Amino acid sequence: MISRRLLEVGERLGYDIRLSAVRPRRRSLHHSPHLSLFIDVFNHAHSVKSLGAWRAFGMAFLEEAMARAPFVHLTNAYADVCNLPYLPCSGDRPDGCPVKPGLNVVRQFMMRDWTHECFVQQSIVRRLYEQSVLNVYLSPLHRRITESLLGSHRLPPSYILKPMIDTSRFVNEGRVRDIEYLFVGVVGEAKGLAAMRERYGHTDIHLIGRCAPGVKPDFGRHLGHVSYDEVPCYMNRARNFVFLPRWPEPQGRVVAEAALCGCRIIGNENVGALSFDMDLADPESYRDVEDAFWVRLEELAQ
Repeated sequence: MISRRLLEVGERLGYDIRLSAVRPRRRSLHHSPHLSLFIDVFNHAHSVKSLGAWRAFGMAFLEEAMARAPFVHLTNAYADVCNLPYLPCSGDRPDGCPVKPGLNVVRQFMMRDWTHECFVQQSIVRRLYEQSVLNVYLSPLHRRITESLLGSHRLPPSYILKPMIDTSRFVNEGRVRDIEYLFVGVVGEAKGLAAMRERYGHTDIHLIGRCAPGVKPDFGRHLGHVSYDEVPCYMNRARNFVFLPRWPEPQGRVVAEAALCGCRIIGNENVGALSFDMDLADPESYRDVEDAFWVRLEELAQ
């Protein structure tokens, strides 16, 4: 959603954008680009059906694209420093990877990685961060953890992209709040299922969202998936919004949406949105986020 929104606004502002993508497979390049934008280069799905990293950009393509023009690197997750789902070491990395030794052969095959090394040690990964003219992160937490993994003093300047939210949709409507606790997101361990069960398993917590594979909620009221248009309605009914991810969330935009709707936020240190030095409940905090991003890129392209 973040990448799509930025590209839509860029086109509206009149920039001539060409797009190359892995899914669907597409190649469209300028002959002499002023600037290249790399987004989630290593964000591979991890299922057999998806073919994982086997459908990634080829190394030759990445090398050529990096050499063609100055480039900006944006990542919506931690996938460009860790090739495992989420960030299971939470940025506290010992020598080697604590997770890879326990992976089965199929998972290793999907990742195209048969080593136990931390992904961030690969040369292409380090150059993606170190040779860019700007690294874009989704929160101060996202930047801090990523740069701690890189462990480099040669990193270029960075840019923190605030949550992009339709503040006319997510607004405190002053409704009667008849839901004590609310969660919205994928119901699974990554989003803090065990922590929610432990702290709120005895309450009437409402869980909205699809379940992760193999998960069947055994507490609260699971309402399943609802349309995006319905989410503000539930947030306006909730007194407290619960978001306790097990691993670091780059941003956790849903927390900002809940704050705009008037919920009291119950989060933890893994919520990127809570690391911003701003009032998440103030609509002015989200003004002109997309436009400011393109102004910064235009400065780099001159």
